[in-house]
Amino acid sequence: MPVYDLTAVAHALDIDIKQLDNLLSRNALPGVEKKRRGIARRLTPEVAVVIRLARELSETLGVSVGSLLPVANAIDRGATNEVRLGEFVTLNVDRDSLRATTLARLDAAVEVIGTRRRGRPPGQERSSSQSTGGIP
Repeated sequence: MPVYDLTAVAHALDIDIKQLDNLLSRNALPGVEKKRRGIARRLTPEVAVVIRLARELSETLGVSVGSLLPVANAIDRGATNEVRLGEFVTLNVDRDSLRATTLARLDAAVEVIGTRRRGRPPGQERSSSQSTGGIP
């Protein structure tokens, strides 16, 4: 299964990278790979789908994205496209279309963003005269 760089996911979902990083820092989602400080987070396509659904629900309902992540995750992992939200409310989500368009956007983002190096650029090798302070 492919994993995507945080920058590519932010570009694909049209979300600010800092906002996405904060969202992931404050909310635990299965499929978010974080090894240690200084290493960029990597996300599975499923996480990107869940975040995209949570954002769309957030914009429609006027509720924070973070509070909708558990709902979006349950919808994504559910057995059907319909989710009962209350006694009188049923939500129908076109999960196949959501997944297909999100994957297409991720692929396009990878082409645009590519892989960026993190940290300091690799140093040039020093010649032996430079390493000894110019003394032969």
